[in-house]
Amino acid sequence: MSLDQRTIVVTQISAAVACNALASLRLSITEALTLGIKPEEIKEILALAKAIQEQPISHVTHLVDQLLREPKKKPAHVHNAHCGCGNHQ
Repeated sequence: MSLDQRTIVVTQISAAVACNALASLRLSITEALTLGIKPEEIKEILALAKAIQEQPISHVTHLVDQLLREPKKKPAHVHNAHCGCGNHQ
């Protein structure tokens, strides 16, 4: 997978906001302006990144744990005369 320069700079801005890395934020915004990204778009990116940053880290950790958890195997269907699946003997 190859990311274009616009995607990279948007990601850099988001990461800088998330980490409160002001020097990196300054550099990323300067690069975004050089690439022709409009100030309104940069403000939108910043607003989204700040909204995401406000989520407690415990919520993030919980979500990641949920998403990466191995799916539990459902028990095999037990066929009987009343199951209605049409596959019982």
